[in-house]
Amino acid sequence: MSQAPNLSLTTNPARKRLLKMATAAVISAGLARLLAGGSSVDESKLSLELSTALQSMFSSCVGVTEHAGVDTLSEIFMFFLSSLAALGACAASYALKDMVRMIVLFQVCLLSVILAGLIYLFLPIAVQPVMLVCAAILGTAGGWILKNLEERRRKTEAQIIELKLREKELLESRMTLVKQDETERRLLAADLHDQVLNDLKALKTKIDKFGKTGDRELPKQIFAGMDSAMVEIRNIMDALSPVVLEHFGLASAAEECLERGGQRAGYLIEFDNKADAKLLKGLSQVEQQLLYRLIQEAITNTCKHSKAKRVSISLSNQPAQLLIRIKDDGQGIAPKHMAESRGLRYMRLRAGLIGAAVSWLSPDPESGLGTVVEIRHPLAPV
Repeated sequence: MSQAPNLSLTTNPARKRLLKMATAAVISAGLARLLAGGSSVDESKLSLELSTALQSMFSSCVGVTEHAGVDTLSEIFMFFLSSLAALGACAASYALKDMVRMIVLFQVCLLSVILAGLIYLFLPIAVQPVMLVCAAILGTAGGWILKNLEERRRKTEAQIIELKLREKELLESRMTLVKQDETERRLLAADLHDQVLNDLKALKTKIDKFGKTGDRELPKQIFAGMDSAMVEIRNIMDALSPVVLEHFGLASAAEECLERGGQRAGYLIEFDNKADAKLLKGLSQVEQQLLYRLIQEAITNTCKHSKAKRVSISLSNQPAQLLIRIKDDGQGIAPKHMAESRGLRYMRLRAGLIGAAVSWLSPDPESGLGTVVEIRHPLAPV
C-alpha cells in the first residue's frame, strides 16, 4: 500500500522563511514607529494635505475632515498596516536583485503614501505616512539581510558537503593506493621467488656438480648465472628506490628509465629536457619520487602494450607548472580501455597526492599515431 508523500519536508523551509520575514516585518514596524515618533514632521498636517490632494482628484468625494490626535485604535491600525508594508517590501527585497529591489522600494513607498491619504480621506483614523515609508525601507533592508544570510548558509552547507565528499574520496584513494602497494609487494615477492631465487638454486646445483665432476664448462655458467642474478637484484632495487633519482635528480632518472625501456622493448628513444634545473632541484623528495613513478608506469605501459618504434620524453616549464610528456608512435589506447584501466586510475590517484594531473591523448593530435601522456605538476603549493 503506497503512502502519501510527506509534504512537511518540502514546506518547512518556506514556512521558516515566511516566519523570518514576518518577524523582520514586525521589528521593522516597531522601529518605524520609533523613528516616526521622533521625527519633527507634523503627521496630521501631512495626512491632511495628502487627503486634500487625493480628494481634488475625485469630485465625488466629500470634504476632508481633519482628525484630532492619535488614539489607541489608530496606533494599532497603523502598526498592522506598517507590518504589512514591511512584509511586502521584505518579500520583494528577498526575491529581487539590487536595481529591481530599489525600484520596487520606491513603488512601495509611493503606494504607502497614497494609501495613507486614502485612509485619512475615508476612515476616521489618524494615519502616519512617515511610519509607513520607514517600515517599507526597513523591511527592504530586512529582506536584503535575510537573503544574504540565506546565501551564506547555503554556501556553508555546500562547502561542508564538498569537504565531506573530498574527505571520502581521499580515504578511498588512500585505501586504493594501499591495496596497490600491497599488490606491488606481492609482485616483488613473486619476482624474487621466480627469478632471483631460482637463479640462486640453479647456481647452487652447478656449484655442487662442479665440486663432484670438475667440469670446466661449469665455472662459465656459474659466473653467467651470478651476473644474471645481480642484474635482476639491481633492477628490483631500482624499482624500489632508484639510485639515479636520489643522486642525480628527476631528469636523469627519467632519461635512464627511458633508456632501460628502450633496451627492454627495442624502440628508439629521444629525451629532451628544457626544464629549469633550479626548478627541478626545488621539488621535494616526495614530489620527485611520485613524478618518477608516473614516468616509470607510463614507460612500462608503453613497453607492454604500444608496440612502438620510437618513444620520447620531454620536460619543460609551463606557466606555473612543470610539463612532462611521454610520447610514442605505437598502436594507441582504445577509449574503452582508457576508461576502465585500473593502472591508469592508479596513476591519477598517485598524481593527485601532490596536486598533479595526468592525461592521455590517443592518438597524438599532432601525428595521429600512438599516445601522448601528459603529466602537469603545479609549481605553486596546492
